[in-house]
Amino acid sequence: MTTNLDTAQLAAILKEWLGVDSTSGEEREFLEHLEAFFADDGWTIQRQEVAPNRWNLLVGDGTPAKVLFSTHVDTVPPFLPVRQEDNTVYGRGACDTKGGLVAMWAAARRLKNRGVEGIGFLLVVGEEVDHCGAKIARQLDVQPTRIILCEPTQNRVVRAQRGMIRFALRTTGVAGHSAFPNDGTSAIHRLLDGIERLRQTTWPTDDILGETTINVGVIEGGVAANIFAPTARAELLFRAVSPVEPMIERVEELLGDEIEIEDIIYNDPVFFDAPDDLESCTVPFNTDATYLAELGPVWLVGPGDIRCAHSDDERIDLNELQTGIDLYETLASRALKA
Repeated sequence: MTTNLDTAQLAAILKEWLGVDSTSGEEREFLEHLEAFFADDGWTIQRQEVAPNRWNLLVGDGTPAKVLFSTHVDTVPPFLPVRQEDNTVYGRGACDTKGGLVAMWAAARRLKNRGVEGIGFLLVVGEEVDHCGAKIARQLDVQPTRIILCEPTQNRVVRAQRGMIRFALRTTGVAGHSAFPNDGTSAIHRLLDGIERLRQTTWPTDDILGETTINVGVIEGGVAANIFAPTARAELLFRAVSPVEPMIERVEELLGDEIEIEDIIYNDPVFFDAPDDLESCTVPFNTDATYLAELGPVWLVGPGDIRCAHSDDERIDLNELQTGIDLYETLASRALKA
């Protein structure tokens, strides 16, 4: 291969990677595939255990890493068939984030072939669920000058990302005949009343990130229309634009003792030092940056459009992938000179 890979070569690598299922919790096969790929390309490989059959990968050039290219290897379900139409490649992970990883590798390969040292990769598991890989990665003995983190941002460097609060709500009631309201209590009614209190509350706003948003993603419970529901459950997600701990306290106040909060996962918004001379943006979604920033300063950027991630036609344009390679090479070069 030449130093600069052409579109057909990039497409072939990407389609090969997309053909390996790495749904969250099932990353093992893809991790083993990446280990072999990077080893064949002359990189060193180190595992960091996260859970049984799950690990982070620390890939290096044999010198202390000053720049770490980083992204997550897991994808959301379901696994999708891989196909290419003209200059667009489709498949689960095409933009989120196997396409970006291909671009990072190609950029790092250019630098490595020029004799540049201090380049590495930190590839983590679990970002799509609980950030377990990034949380464990904070224990690594690395001190990079810069972490370049990939998420699909249409090759715009991110100035700020929203925080997140994800949790489940559970209520209990008393089953009974719905014709006799005094003989039962609906867990669903309790749940809906609590959710409505959350939705009607005024939440923080930010000049850069905008308004706090709430999504009720799951509601389940009950037995039949003529029975008071004995149990009910919901899953909610806040996109936060302010520190989240005061918000969590407010949620607890609004819900009271009748509604139990479970499985809470959260992190604060993140503000980045994006370069002034490059196109930038803010993003409403959450990333591993919250945790990886403890290892070093982060630039968040990558090819692809997040709006098609997690969809049935997730895709990436190969021209945008090439642009991403150039941008990653530029950013890494800057960080190495810092």
